[in-house]
Amino acid sequence: RKPVEGRHCHGSPKHVHIAVGAEPATQMQVTFASYKSVGKRPTGGVLIGTDPSNLNRLVVEQEEALSYSTPLPRQTGMYHSPYYHHVLVDNLEPDTRYFYQVLVTANEPSLRGEAKKRAKEFAEQVMQVDDEREEEEDDARRRLAPPPYNPEEHGKCPNPERIRSFRTAPNVGPSSVVKFAIVGDIGQFDHSQETMSHLRTHKKGVEAMMLTGDLAYPEFDERRWDTFFDFMDDYSYIDEIPMMITPGNHDVSKEEGGSKIFSAIEKRFRMPQVKPAELGLYEGNATVRMNMDRIDYPLPYEWGNAYYSFRYGPSHHIVLNSYSSIEKNSTQYKWLVEELESVDRDVTPWLFVMYHVPIYNTFTPHQRDPQRFAAIEHIEPLLVDYKVNMVFNGHVHAYLRTKNVAYSKVKKNGPIHIVVGAGGRAAQADFLNEEPEEWVGVRDASWYGYGIVEICNRTHIRWDWVHTGMESDHNAVARSNHTLPVGGVDHDFFENQYYMEEDD
Repeated sequence: RKPVEGRHCHGSPKHVHIAVGAEPATQMQVTFASYKSVGKRPTGGVLIGTDPSNLNRLVVEQEEALSYSTPLPRQTGMYHSPYYHHVLVDNLEPDTRYFYQVLVTANEPSLRGEAKKRAKEFAEQVMQVDDEREEEEDDARRRLAPPPYNPEEHGKCPNPERIRSFRTAPNVGPSSVVKFAIVGDIGQFDHSQETMSHLRTHKKGVEAMMLTGDLAYPEFDERRWDTFFDFMDDYSYIDEIPMMITPGNHDVSKEEGGSKIFSAIEKRFRMPQVKPAELGLYEGNATVRMNMDRIDYPLPYEWGNAYYSFRYGPSHHIVLNSYSSIEKNSTQYKWLVEELESVDRDVTPWLFVMYHVPIYNTFTPHQRDPQRFAAIEHIEPLLVDYKVNMVFNGHVHAYLRTKNVAYSKVKKNGPIHIVVGAGGRAAQADFLNEEPEEWVGVRDASWYGYGIVEICNRTHIRWDWVHTGMESDHNAVARSNHTLPVGGVDHDFFENQYYMEEDD
């Protein structure tokens, strides 16, 4: 069958998504794609303001647009990514709605000329924005397509003159009520579309989306990153709320017949970086396709989008990379210890950690991943000692919420570990044992879904596991004829472990 390619929008902006800056209350990173990277490098910018009829500030990209090239599968040619523009918009007001429009043109002078021209048109455009958006959302809810996502079946390129909006984070402090969506192993499949459509339909109050890894499932074909973002253009609203990511095994994107890795993660996204990426080459056999279910550990990837942190209202978020070294002498481990030491629970009483490969796994897949053993040895002691509240993972295509746990023992002030790997790729992992381990709170591998975490105050939090789509199957137990009933929707309130007394 003919390979599916991304939309050809002739340089018109697409794949618009945002992420928080280092200071989420006053900064937002706007990223978008433009021309295919075979010609002159264009310049991108963002027009922004608090009034959609008067976008009175132009922010020009602070660095050159990024791109990469890599061989196509079976050496059938070269793939050239679009140029990706990363524009950091700063000096914003906390907890404020901003309207923005992305622009791309040949150079900065022509960009400023285009901005001046557009300013005259905003008053006429703004009356149409809400109606157009509602029609697009209705269309998206009606559409489903087989994998991989085929953008040719899903309408036109995004409107280049669309006025989008986002709200900045509240000031850092313990008093805000905030809500986040947690999505794992989303992909670009039928159930991916159901999950994203459901989340967009029920987006009220959700302020950011955390993706726990395994995003596009390129499977050695980088064109699938383009179709993934086409899918997100059609179904998600990552141009309205920040999308924060961690790399998964299917995001390594080792090039065909070469040694480059993580090119898509570094070029297509921009997280609040501690330092620019230090990205080495794969040291294994470059001529052999990497086994995506048995990724080597560690891989040479430091800083950049690999690991970072940010504070959002009453919460402190730490994002790790399961595939960078986490040994005690590693760069990531030393940074993690420093970051944990810097957390002030009087200011941010809630502490979350996100990475791809889970420590706690009641299912048969990925029990022996070296990344899991490294996390058990090096990360879990830190999670326990610093009283991390919740740990978010993906990787296993199922849902699991543990009880408060430390070192495989139920402990009232231990972290809660949550696996949300049933976002879209699959929901079909067998249980390791018929009887759940003592630390299991809820487990299920028959429904797709996503999580919602809502901080109510400094002492209590609400967690919801939201089902999407239809029941896929009964839960099965490995190496037996037993089948167990499907799991129910999981929702509960939890107390902040930081304020609990130590167990005896």
